[in-house]
Amino acid sequence: MIRLLFATLVFPAFALAQSVDVNKIEAGGSQDETTTIEIRKGKKADLKNATWEVSDGEADVSGDTAATKGDAEKAWKKACDDWKKEFRADNKENKIINISCGDKTCSGEAGSKVCNSKAKYKIKTRVE
Repeated sequence: MIRLLFATLVFPAFALAQSVDVNKIEAGGSQDETTTIEIRKGKKADLKNATWEVSDGEADVSGDTAATKGDAEKAWKKACDDWKKEFRADNKENKIINISCGDKTCSGEAGSKVCNSKAKYKIKTRVE
């Protein structure tokens, strides 16, 4: 009777188990080396997300000196657009989550106005 109860409870668990073949995996090497095999079950999207690391940072954006505040703002806008374009070109392999030039502040004497800002970005970097 106990054997029948054991067989009824244990064998269905084996029927639902999934198997993995790990033949032909080179695990040789010196005794100081170890080989780790990791098996995950889940949706493909979940596994892709596990290989990305999010990082953020800041950069200074500064426009050219101009005679008027309006010209200084235009120069800052151009500098902002150039920075974004260069940042995107340099980060093709990474995923840009957020990119912003921030709020500009303009200062200087009449005839030598300049606008600056603290740009911020957030990217996902592939972790290998």
